[in-house]
Amino acid sequence: MYVHSGSVPQEGTDAVRAGASRLIGSGGAPGRSVELETALDAAPVGRFLLGMLALCACVALLDGFDTLAITYVAPVIAKAWQLPKEAFGPIFAAHYVGAAAGAAIFGILADRWGRRPAIVWSTAVFAAFALATPLAQDFGSLFVLRALTGVGLGGALSNVIALVSEFAPARSRATMVSVLYAAFPLGGVFGGPLSAYLLEHHSWQAVFVVGGLLPLALLPLLIRYLPESVRFLLTRNPHDSQVARQMSKLDALAGYTSSDIFTAPRQADSRRTPISKVFGPGLLMSSVLLGAAAFATQMLIVYIITWMPTLLQATGIPLSHAILTSAAFSLGGIAGSLLLAATIDKRRSYAPLVATFLAAALAIAAIGFAPGDRMVLTTVVALAGGLIVGAQVNLSSYSATVYPTEVRATGVGWVVGIGRVGAIAGALVGSLFLALNLSLAWQYVLVGSVSLVIALLVQLARSSKEAN
Repeated sequence: MYVHSGSVPQEGTDAVRAGASRLIGSGGAPGRSVELETALDAAPVGRFLLGMLALCACVALLDGFDTLAITYVAPVIAKAWQLPKEAFGPIFAAHYVGAAAGAAIFGILADRWGRRPAIVWSTAVFAAFALATPLAQDFGSLFVLRALTGVGLGGALSNVIALVSEFAPARSRATMVSVLYAAFPLGGVFGGPLSAYLLEHHSWQAVFVVGGLLPLALLPLLIRYLPESVRFLLTRNPHDSQVARQMSKLDALAGYTSSDIFTAPRQADSRRTPISKVFGPGLLMSSVLLGAAAFATQMLIVYIITWMPTLLQATGIPLSHAILTSAAFSLGGIAGSLLLAATIDKRRSYAPLVATFLAAALAIAAIGFAPGDRMVLTTVVALAGGLIVGAQVNLSSYSATVYPTEVRATGVGWVVGIGRVGAIAGALVGSLFLALNLSLAWQYVLVGSVSLVIALLVQLARSSKEAN
């Protein structure tokens, strides 16, 4: 494996750096052998690494903005086109179908051509189709454009996760991936007020114009500054001079030269495709369990986000307060993802991830009993968001540790992609519950119980990894 599920403690950083120095020799003497894993873990979290993280976080933030943009403008479009609101269910689903396909397609392309070009091209795809969305004239054209936009969004998100995880030192990997993933709900938080302003002062088309121009403006920065994964470069060509150049930027004090020879614990087997490895011996069980966990987690989260305003309003809560309460879920998710990641890094173990899914089951179930007191309701919703969104973010971080470099983008793409399919199911679960006339309390108890199943799946995945 190229990545470890644990982390290097802070007090051990100097020891790791000393080991890397011995590998390259005094003063970075040319021609020495350098173990890439040790060198990456010894590297500081400095300007180069933080700059890459910032670029990837911008991609994730714009993903979050565009994902929720259609939900903000749907009532306006429905009125303009004289469509019933329920007609937008398939349009919402089209985004997630496209995102699932994009995560898989661009994951495969990334494992063949590199993370950097996959991120650039997928960002260009969702920028182009977001800009084209205002040209939609009816249900069919809007459905197709949302699906195509989703393809780019899904491909971009899975690959920025892979890129960050492949550069980050083990001691801070969970935290860095969580910072990246927390940008997704942050995009939704910022997107709400921005979309409201655009709808009030301009039109629904303006929301998508902004949603397309922002990633378009980001493209030159990605092309100019986004680095390629050194782990990927090494698996493709052990003598690639880009590895030394990238490592020199990452750790300027290490004294790497173009003559240094970087080595990795395991090289890619060119006779097998990434997909055959992800579902091959040693990874099959982990892939199935992680895919099931991602499906269930996204189903749960999308159900809560999609249906909470409607359900809370039905209990007599004003719609404005219901929307603010729903925003507390996303804000809690940002805080929860960072706190859980810090805990995982400190303990050097993903065991807290399982405990968080267990706690989330109780918090989610409590939502159905809290509408009587608005302060209590907001607190419970924020806590539930912190637990389940935090767990979902760190589940993606954990997935990146399961797959070796040569199939990591495909593996993470599988997990993210099947999660997007779960998101489609989450939107439909609300319709099923309403059709069954389930009370608010029963709905949240049933959904909360799903988190118990997810905890079991993650624990089994951890056991499967340790067994291999």
